[in-house]
Amino acid sequence: MKNILSIFESLADENRLRIINLLVAAPELCVIDFERVLKIPQTRVSRHLAYLRNRDIVTTERKGTWVYYSLSGIFTDEPTFKSTLRSMFSKSDQCLTDIELLLEGLDDNNIAALREADEETLEFVIKNCCSLA
Repeated sequence: MKNILSIFESLADENRLRIINLLVAAPELCVIDFERVLKIPQTRVSRHLAYLRNRDIVTTERKGTWVYYSLSGIFTDEPTFKSTLRSMFSKSDQCLTDIELLLEGLDDNNIAALREADEETLEFVIKNCCSLA
C-alpha cells in the first residue's frame, strides 16, 4: 500500500505529471530536454526529477556528462497502468502541447537524449507521440 501511496503523491503535481507524460512517450530524456519542452527553469525540473527519483518513479543513468531519466519498473512492469496514464494524458491539452514540442525538438535535433539514438528508438518515440496526440 505504501508503494501505491507514493505513486499517487508523486503524480499530485502538474509539472511531475508533465514529466511522466514525456517519459511515457520517450524512453529516456535529459534535464535540458524537459526544460526545453516544459519551458520551466532547470532548477525546478531538477527538483521534480529528484522527487520522482527518490520515490522510485524514475531511474537515472549517467552517460558521459549527461544524466538520462527514464520511467522505473513501477510503470514499465504494469502496462495497464501505463496505458491508463496514456489515455488520461491524451485528454489534456497541456500534455498534447508538450508532446508536440517534443516532436518538434526531435525534428530539429534539439532533444539531447535522442540525438544519437538509433532509428528503431526514434521510430518508437514518434509512434508513441503520435498515438498520444
